[in-house]
Amino acid sequence: MNRSIFLLALTTFLILCSCKREIKTVSVPDKFQFELPSEVGMEADSLAKIEKMVMDFVESKKFPGAVTLIAKNGKIIYESEVGWSDSSRTEPYRKDHLFRMASMTKPLVSVAAMQLVESGKIGLDDPVGKYIPTFNETKVITSFNPIDTTWTSEQSSTLPTIRHLLTQTAGVPYGFMNPPVNGAILAKNGIPDLSTHLPLTVEETMSKIGDLPLIHEPGAKWMYGLNTDVLGRVVEVASGQKLDDYIRKNITQPLEIEKLDFYFNDSLTVDLPKVFVPAPDGTITQIASAMGPMYIANYPTQGAKTYLSGGSGMTGTARDYFLFCQAMLNDGVLGNKRILKAETAQSMHKDQIDTLSYPWGASRFGFGFAVANGHSTLPDGTYSWGGAFSTTFWIDPANDLIVIQLRQVLQSPDNNDINSRLEEIVYSSFTEKK
Repeated sequence: MNRSIFLLALTTFLILCSCKREIKTVSVPDKFQFELPSEVGMEADSLAKIEKMVMDFVESKKFPGAVTLIAKNGKIIYESEVGWSDSSRTEPYRKDHLFRMASMTKPLVSVAAMQLVESGKIGLDDPVGKYIPTFNETKVITSFNPIDTTWTSEQSSTLPTIRHLLTQTAGVPYGFMNPPVNGAILAKNGIPDLSTHLPLTVEETMSKIGDLPLIHEPGAKWMYGLNTDVLGRVVEVASGQKLDDYIRKNITQPLEIEKLDFYFNDSLTVDLPKVFVPAPDGTITQIASAMGPMYIANYPTQGAKTYLSGGSGMTGTARDYFLFCQAMLNDGVLGNKRILKAETAQSMHKDQIDTLSYPWGASRFGFGFAVANGHSTLPDGTYSWGGAFSTTFWIDPANDLIVIQLRQVLQSPDNNDINSRLEEIVYSSFTEKK
C-alpha cells in the first residue's frame, strides 16, 4: 500500500514537472521589454534632465509638451510624458496619445517600396512612368510668372526613377519649400503638401503631378518634395493594393504594431493631441479647426479619409513607432518576423546620393533616411528623420540606441534647438562618455 502511494505521488510529481516545462517552452515574451538605464550603461539621473528640458520649452510657450521614448539593446529604458495637449492645460500628454507623424511616414513607405524591390515587382532604376503614365514625358521648369501663375518648361534630359523618389532627387517639389513658385503651382492644381481631409485620392493627385514641371533634372540635386507621395502610389500600382492595406499587411501587422496608420475611427479623436502653430510673437497658438484650406485640426479621425499620403499621412504612438525602428535596427527583423532582408535594410541607411550636396546639416541621405556624417553629436551612421508637426527620431547602430520624441507644433522654428538639447542629454547620459 505504501509502495502504491509512493508510485502515485512520484507519477503526479513527474506530470506536474512536465507541465511546467511545457508551459515554459511555449511562453512568448512581451513585445515591449524594459530595462533600467544603469543596466545598459546609461545614467537615469542624466536622462531625467529631459523632463526639465521639455518643461523649459513648455514654460516659454514654444511647445505644449512632448512624449519621449528611449530604447537601448532592444529594451525601453526611458519614457516620459511632459506638458499638456491643450492650451488650457487640462489634458496632460499621455504615452498613448496618437501623434501626427507627418514625414516620419516616409521611412515606412520607403520600406514598402524596398520590399517590392526584393520581390521583383519594382526595379530601383525603373522609370516612374512605368507605374504612373503621366511621368513618361517629364519637363523641367525654366521660368515662372507670379502674376498669372504660368510657367515655361523644357523636356527633361532624363526620366525620374524609383531610386530618385527614394532619395528625394526626382525634382518633385513641396509647395512649402518655395511657396511663391512651387506652392503656387501645386495649389493651382489642387495638390496638397500635407494629408488632406478633402475627397482626393493619390491615384488622381499623383497623376496630376506627372503633368507638372519638375523643379530640376532628375538626379541632379537633392530637394525635399512630394517624392514619397509619388512613391506611395507606385507601391499601390506594383502591389495591387491600397497603400494603407499594403503597409498593414506587410509592415505593421507582422511587427504587432497596433496604432500606426493613415486614418482612425472618429471615436479616437479624444486620443489626438491638439495641434499648435507658431504665433507672430514667437510663442504658439492652438489650432481650433483648420490649418490652411486643405488640412483640419482633427485629421486623421475626421474628414474624407481617402487621401493616402505616402510622405506625410501616418499617425501613431511612440511605442508603436519604436517597434518599426527596432525592426530597422535589427536589420529588418523583430522577433520571428522579418520585413526586409538584412542587406536591404542596411542599404537604406547608407549614403545613396553619391556626390550630390545635402543641404540640411552634417548628413548624407539613404533610401528614406538622413544618415549622420560628421555630426556634432550623433555618431556617423546614425539614421533619422522628423515630421512637420515637430516629431523626430533617430536610430544609432553604433550604440544599439533608438530615441523618439513626439510633439505637435506645425513647422516650429524651435525644432533644431529642442532636438539638439535632446541629443546632448542622451549622449551625456552614457556611463562611459561617447
